[in-house]
Amino acid sequence: MVDSFYKCDKTNDIMPVIVISGKPGCGSSTVAKLLSKRMNLRHFSLGDYNKNQSKARKETDRSLDMWTSKIGSSKKFHIKSDKLARTVAKRGDVVIDAKIGIHMIRGLYNYDVWLTAPHSVRAKRYAKRDKMSLKDATKKLDEKEKDERGNWKRIYGFDSFSQEREAGIVIDTGDKTPDQIVDLILSNIKRVFIVHRWLGTPKADWYNHVGNELKGKGHLVDILKMPHTDRPTEKDWVRHLAKSIGAPTQNTFLVGHSAGCMTILRYLESLKKGQKIGGCVLVAGWIDNLGYKELSNFFTKPINWAKIRKHCGKFVIVQSDNDPYVKMYHAKAFQKSLKAKLIVEHNKGHMDDDSKTKRLPSVVNGIRGMR
Repeated sequence: MVDSFYKCDKTNDIMPVIVISGKPGCGSSTVAKLLSKRMNLRHFSLGDYNKNQSKARKETDRSLDMWTSKIGSSKKFHIKSDKLARTVAKRGDVVIDAKIGIHMIRGLYNYDVWLTAPHSVRAKRYAKRDKMSLKDATKKLDEKEKDERGNWKRIYGFDSFSQEREAGIVIDTGDKTPDQIVDLILSNIKRVFIVHRWLGTPKADWYNHVGNELKGKGHLVDILKMPHTDRPTEKDWVRHLAKSIGAPTQNTFLVGHSAGCMTILRYLESLKKGQKIGGCVLVAGWIDNLGYKELSNFFTKPINWAKIRKHCGKFVIVQSDNDPYVKMYHAKAFQKSLKAKLIVEHNKGHMDDDSKTKRLPSVVNGIRGMR
């Protein structure tokens, strides 16, 4: 189960990590699994790893037995398991559910979530899940809370429930479904996806500068590695972008460079009615194939500007006044058709490695200006 986190080949230095903790019975594992699926991230449950020390059949009993087992009750075991969670976090691209994750993985995640719910609601959930009486479920819940809080206090010297005060996002799950909880989490996460140019890579040009600047302002940034970048196709690039985004929200922001711009516009055309994102910054984009047959597949149909605007209301266009490939009329067309703000950079060519453009503050400011 853990091996996959070590074998993944990562090229992106800015990788999202979300930690979910909470009181027993609040649904942290269920929510983490669903969130990871919606965000196209991996899921790692430290609780499942720990509970493998028990042979009990019922979920609650497995947790209780873990604490009474020789291995599960040892300080050495829990220090090792929390070290494992930190190792998984360092690999990125993951949603981790861990009961003391907010405290123990601090400094390695982008967002932390604490789930809470009334004691009576949590007991009812235990009773339903493990098919037991409410009286027995309440007893089990009380035992679990006592064991967890007491043992972690003994091992680490802090109350696990105190993490609620540390968490950036706190949600009462008592009257909410898992989907509603995930929607609330996503509504609090500002996500930025950067789509590179034709023949580009995630480490090229100004992408890491922009990513690091936005990450420092609280955004979760993913610099995508697009498929077969030497021969981009609309179908494959749009599919890759859509899969990476998962469920778009008003807190989803897109940055495109050159071929990445048209990829974003075709993606917006593909969204369903009612789906909207927060905004787009388009850098050195074009409205025709620039005379390159390799780019003709992006223009098998007219651009549906009206549909694009229905799914995104905020656009910033960034164009250099001496771009050797993309003339200013492209930027003017974007400005008019998308009702966009146009920023003209001076003497920055195609804003790529050839023009030695490694920083692009106008992109950072463009995203930060979209509230």
